[in-house]
Amino acid sequence: MALTGFAYDSTLLKEPVSIDGLEIAYPEFALFKLPGTKITIRAKSPVSITGPQDTTVNGAFVVPRKQGWYHYQLTNTVTGEILKLHVFSLVPASQLDAKGNLGHFRVGHYPKTRLKGQAIYDPPTGFIRVSEAETGIKVSPNFTVGQFLSKQSDGFPKYLVLQPELMIKLERILRALNNAGHKTDSLHIMSGYRTPFYNHAIGNVLYSRHQWGGAADIFVDQKPKNNFMDDMNRDGKIDKNDAIWLSKFIDNMSRRGDFRSVGGLGIYGSTPSHGPFVHIDVRGYRARW
Repeated sequence: MALTGFAYDSTLLKEPVSIDGLEIAYPEFALFKLPGTKITIRAKSPVSITGPQDTTVNGAFVVPRKQGWYHYQLTNTVTGEILKLHVFSLVPASQLDAKGNLGHFRVGHYPKTRLKGQAIYDPPTGFIRVSEAETGIKVSPNFTVGQFLSKQSDGFPKYLVLQPELMIKLERILRALNNAGHKTDSLHIMSGYRTPFYNHAIGNVLYSRHQWGGAADIFVDQKPKNNFMDDMNRDGKIDKNDAIWLSKFIDNMSRRGDFRSVGGLGIYGSTPSHGPFVHIDVRGYRARW
């Protein structure tokens, strides 16, 4: 899904904020936590927290018990910088029925065993509930929650899983592209989260990282905005070589240590249903294909 209606936002906080150990350098971000979870804030300078009544306490706050979307404002009392923090109180996975559904929405069943015993393949503990009116909520300065929804036809509300580390990686790629002269407002998220139901329906691999909200299939779509990859290598053609160019660009970032979260990187060419694209993820170890 592409993002329209606003220009690229390059703003960074002068003093990043650590939220539960995750360093946030952006003036707008989102977290996804189970109801009742305590979230701890750390920063170089004192930070005041405002949000829903009776949820903020001494440099920390507790995620509201009622599932849904909540807005907090973190203000650096020295610099005056503001971090707009969107917190989604998750629907616990325990609310899935025997068929793997959340109401009308088909999630499906996650694999019963971990891949190679890795904890990253444990089933999610909760799901983000998104109404149609909430699809435009920013999860970072240049991406919205609606960009990551599973493509299945089930109506709203929809549910998904999303890793904050993925948004940080996407923002860093976007910044590097803009700094290199490839001016683009956002990245086209061709595929973000996939439910196990949808992942099985399209014949994808059992342990696809898309099912854990830690992967995205992306391409640059700016000149023109037409739902296809731009001519990244500037050879006058749109083909797999443009995906190869983008993959090499991202891999060079990885080799420089630009990403806190190491992950997979895959190259895909055109088919009758889509143009070339690149897969990225934050699985925690290097993989290339």
